[in-house]
Amino acid sequence: MCQAAGEPNPVRWHAAVTNPGCEIQVRDAMARRGVDTVLPMLRFWRVRNRKRIIAERPLMARIVVFGLDPSSQHVAGIYGLERIVRGASDRWAVLDQGEVQDLRLRILRGEFDATLRQTDPQLEVPPLIRHLVKIGALPYSATCTHKAARNLGLKFKDVA
Repeated sequence: MCQAAGEPNPVRWHAAVTNPGCEIQVRDAMARRGVDTVLPMLRFWRVRNRKRIIAERPLMARIVVFGLDPSSQHVAGIYGLERIVRGASDRWAVLDQGEVQDLRLRILRGEFDATLRQTDPQLEVPPLIRHLVKIGALPYSATCTHKAARNLGLKFKDVA
């Protein structure tokens, strides 16, 4: 949407709770209606049929962040949408636009992509991936390059 310089931005950012496993479906349905959405995806290596592939899953389970202009857009009736997060005043909780923009920048920088180090070994592991390895959500071998993992004695299926 375009807006003239100096006009306030009518888009307000909210969070939607989806049914389990329906995040991508809700994001796509909102996009078809012209609603701006942000759904960070965690990319990682997986082995399927003895082939190493890149897999993705939503970083935030059951949550889709969306920007809505109430004068021209609506989200009612989207299949897979359970509810909109409400604030203390029983209205939809409004997210800070700066935080949403920061989330978009982090997605663009690749902070949620564990596969980047496979192609560029000199690239530092992003902070979020380090945190996921620290808490045990991702194995350490997911952050190694294939060559480094082989030097550590890990098998191919353990690296992915």
